[in-house]
Amino acid sequence: MGAADKLKAPLSAAGRLVTRRSGRGGGVVLAYHDVVAGAEVDGPWSVTADQLSTHLRVVRRLGFTFVTLADLTRRTLAGESVDGLAAIAFDDALAGVARNALPILHEQGVPSTLMTVSTAWGNQPAWWPGSDRTMTRAELAEAVGHGVDLAAHTRTHTSLTALASGPAGALRDEVEGCRDELEDLTGAPVKLFAYPFGHHDPAVREAVETAGYDAAFTFLNGRVGSGLDRHRLPRLTMGAHQSAARLAYHLARPAHSWPDHQVDRVDGGENPAD
Repeated sequence: MGAADKLKAPLSAAGRLVTRRSGRGGGVVLAYHDVVAGAEVDGPWSVTADQLSTHLRVVRRLGFTFVTLADLTRRTLAGESVDGLAAIAFDDALAGVARNALPILHEQGVPSTLMTVSTAWGNQPAWWPGSDRTMTRAELAEAVGHGVDLAAHTRTHTSLTALASGPAGALRDEVEGCRDELEDLTGAPVKLFAYPFGHHDPAVREAVETAGYDAAFTFLNGRVGSGLDRHRLPRLTMGAHQSAARLAYHLARPAHSWPDHQVDRVDGGENPAD
């Protein structure tokens, strides 16, 4: 049985489920990390290039339309419907994304956003031992030149909740400094933010809001739609666990079926895959 045949059953079942509903209840942000070329992933937060291609086919076969993360966010904040819209984001801006993901996305006309750590360019990331290196400044500039957006992911990928009670200015430096450095690279405003490790609390969210970001994304699963805190927008965690059937199931789920993702504080122990 070929790969296309393996997709038919889960997609058909999920498609019938979606069709029976009056609306999908919001858009979805697919949150990836690394993408590898071979047949085996190097950790739970990586996918292979073939898995990424399969995910894109599943999303489209279920009737979703890919838009930029900026467009999905703008529509959400304006109170417009985002039903049936999907956006792609890659946390950490790892080199495997440049090598193995961006060519696929470009070929298929799918926009994407790199959640970028602004002082970790071309280095093996300290927060992920054994992973691929991050993209270099030149690779980031090339990606931006081909239409990829950048969003902020702090300066050093530290847990921001640990800084909230630390030295004065440390939290602000991570949040505002990242934006300033990325804007120097791109020459364009950086208005979206993603919390490292998904960690946030009221002080962290206040720092992000004060810095002038339009919205911030967590690492808890759920759909994006009206009525949510703009600084606690959920995503869908993508990784080795996300088979075609599992993804189809999640894309067909109504917004209310997800666990609470508007929690006041996240600093470890939460399971984004619920």
